[in-house]
Amino acid sequence: MKLSERLSNSPYFFKGSHSLFFDWFLKLVFSKKVNKGEFIIEAGEVCDKLYYIEKGLVRIYRLEGEKEITTWFTKEGDFVTTVNSFHSGLPSKEYFEAIEDSVIYYINKKSYLYLVELSTNFAKFSIHELFTNLCEYQNQCEFLRTLSAPDRLKYIEKEYPYLLKRVKNKYLCSFLNIEATYLSKLLNQKVQENE
Repeated sequence: MKLSERLSNSPYFFKGSHSLFFDWFLKLVFSKKVNKGEFIIEAGEVCDKLYYIEKGLVRIYRLEGEKEITTWFTKEGDFVTTVNSFHSGLPSKEYFEAIEDSVIYYINKKSYLYLVELSTNFAKFSIHELFTNLCEYQNQCEFLRTLSAPDRLKYIEKEYPYLLKRVKNKYLCSFLNIEATYLSKLLNQKVQENE
């Protein structure tokens, strides 16, 4: 979904009544094509941008020694940033890697804060998106910490089926904290149950 459609379809904006805001918004937001395998941000960089994924899939991960630990995936229609870096100006601990050819929009922090001050409706939209992402994060923490490996996979299948279709098993293993052989076994059991 295009970013302009996402904003105009939200309950915080009414068609035609916010044309001045949308004019400003379109001047401050930029788009970029990101090829599969390219990074949007790398660990050690300060992230001063808020991103919107219009098309594609992005893996977020960090390194613990030599081991990659996938912390989340963002798909079309999602907003994403590395929160500590964006908010506090700290170097990012995460990598954002496109795992599909992607189209992203981004706005720098200064412009974003300007728009928040310019438009109460944009501020409300931002708060709504923030709480949506916080709820998502809480759900993620709960299912990753409390469910068994088979139940984590069932949860993914129910709540995030796109992950099973679009993400390589090695990234799913890293995200779910499951060994590759065990994930293969669970996926094979799922196939047999569906036959």
